[in-house]
Amino acid sequence: MTQKQTDAHASHEVKRSLNGRILKSTTLNILLLVVICCVIMALSMQSLANNILLDSLQPMARQSAKTVEANIHMLADRMMTIADDPRMRTVSAAGSGNGADISLPDAPSTEENRMSVLEEAAEIYELYTIALYDLDGQLVQGIDGAMMKLDSNFFALLKETDNLTTYSSTIYQDNLGIMMGMPVKEDGETILYVVGVYKYDTINDVISSINLGKTGMAYMVNRDGIVTGHPNQSLVLNKNSLVQLSDGNQDAADRVTTGETGATEFSIDGKKMLVAFSPIRGTQWSLVIQIPKSDYASLIYGAMLVSVLATLAILVVSILLVLRLSRSISHPVKSVTDRMIALSNGDLHTDVLPIHTGDELEVMTQTLDATLESVNLYISDIQQVLNHVAEGDLRTEPQVDYKGDFELIRGSLHTITESMNETLLGFRAAAARLTDMAAQLNEQSTQLHQASLEQNHSTEELVHEVTHVKERLADVTNSSDQTRSQTEEITRCIQIANTQMADLSSAMDNISANAQQITKIAKDIEDIAFQTNILTLNASVEAARAGSAGKGFAVVAEEVKQLAAKSTKAAQRATDMVNSTKAIIQTGVALTADTADSLRAISEVSTQISAISDQLSVAIQGQEAALSVMEERIDTISGIADRNLQNAGETEQSSGSLALEAEALQSQVQKFILKEKSDT
Repeated sequence: MTQKQTDAHASHEVKRSLNGRILKSTTLNILLLVVICCVIMALSMQSLANNILLDSLQPMARQSAKTVEANIHMLADRMMTIADDPRMRTVSAAGSGNGADISLPDAPSTEENRMSVLEEAAEIYELYTIALYDLDGQLVQGIDGAMMKLDSNFFALLKETDNLTTYSSTIYQDNLGIMMGMPVKEDGETILYVVGVYKYDTINDVISSINLGKTGMAYMVNRDGIVTGHPNQSLVLNKNSLVQLSDGNQDAADRVTTGETGATEFSIDGKKMLVAFSPIRGTQWSLVIQIPKSDYASLIYGAMLVSVLATLAILVVSILLVLRLSRSISHPVKSVTDRMIALSNGDLHTDVLPIHTGDELEVMTQTLDATLESVNLYISDIQQVLNHVAEGDLRTEPQVDYKGDFELIRGSLHTITESMNETLLGFRAAAARLTDMAAQLNEQSTQLHQASLEQNHSTEELVHEVTHVKERLADVTNSSDQTRSQTEEITRCIQIANTQMADLSSAMDNISANAQQITKIAKDIEDIAFQTNILTLNASVEAARAGSAGKGFAVVAEEVKQLAAKSTKAAQRATDMVNSTKAIIQTGVALTADTADSLRAISEVSTQISAISDQLSVAIQGQEAALSVMEERIDTISGIADRNLQNAGETEQSSGSLALEAEALQSQVQKFILKEKSDT
């Protein structure tokens, strides 16, 4: 079994069932869808809950602001009642002047009436204090604790509106209170301002009653963002700002202080807060309601949990339905798969189990059964054709009607038989031609063998002649080397002789120079002898003149004369000898020069002989190298001749074997029954 077949059998093993794959894939898809839906649902529910709460908080904030506003209006109505009390008007007293009755202000009565009104109001309406102020904001009269002068900002607003005015701050003398002012009019003109400070409990009860969620609360801020009302009164007394309460959320603070009605979200101490706000009309305040998101988180999480549990229940039901569906699909598919595996293993006879599902699976099983029937029919026909071919009958043809792409098999079988028929016909003709060619090849091989023998013999003779020439060249090389060495020795001796002749010429030159010096000395001796003769004559003359006294001197003079004569003869002989020697030296110098020229000529000839010997040696070496190359090539030719001789012998043997094989091939081809081609 081949590796490919082994891999095919291994691949037929079911690693994962279709049922498990469908269940796993569907479960993962549903689970992923459920997780995505749960996440989207959680985010949507949180966003929806936030939006619903924020949308619900806005009307609640407006309604709570109206509640606070109603309480403020109640306090304002009380102040208006106080300001409109008739006792606040100036009391007039009757008087007379210039004979006519006139009305004069009764200041004591007026003050008494006004004080009674103030005291009654402080007692009835739970005021910290109440007082009357003039048009400059200075205290006119009031109960204990009244301010001597109104706040400049409050008084300016009071004068500007000339109507009921509420102070933006709720801090009064380190206490919490609501300051309100109302002009007191008389004859349509403002004469005084009544200002009262209500106790904070009036507003605190309303703010504290606004409870949303578990820890929700309401508080008030003014247009400056300062907290004016809060369940924690210390925040009001410390004048905390809305920016501080919202952890620096300036945008939310700006929206509140501009008198806007709305809702937002911000963090306080790390907790998310839902905040709604609305202005309190008739005041400079806005009501703020805040609810922690955590108060409603449990409800949201509970709804999310119910949704997740319901989704999980649906997931379980879906998985059971998918499992049932996968089994209804996987069982028929497994049956078909097992049959296809058996088919891949060569099983063509096992029946296909019928499936009646009315869908693609039923069509697939019917198609598989039809395919097996067709394949069996085709295989039987192919087997019949191949059996005829194996028996040597190439005239057989397929008998089955092949359908579709199987028509290619019918064409291939016809093509194979036709091709084999033509091939064997070619073999038959080729065998005949091969027999004739084998006979011719045998004859040619015999001739080639004889020619190779003659070529081998000629090559051996050529090698012998080359070897003989090489030996002669070796003798010439030895003689040339000896001639060269002798020539070099002659050249060396001539060079030595040249050197000695040069020394001899130098010595002869020195002798000639010495002879010239000797000649000069002989001449000097002759001159001395001549002078000595003259002196001798003079001495003889003087000795003759001296007489007997000069006899001894005369004897001396005679001896000197004789000596001078001898010196003259000796100098003459030396001069003659020097002249004779000089002539001989000049002859020797001339002969030496001639000898030196001859030696130089001999040296040049010797050098030429040496150069010729070198050229001859180089030429001989070149001839030896050429003979070596020739010898190598002749050896190569000899090797080729030997191989040709060997190949010729083997060819002769192969041609004989080829003739036998051609006869065997022809006998084998004769066994096949072939369709002969018609001559057209």
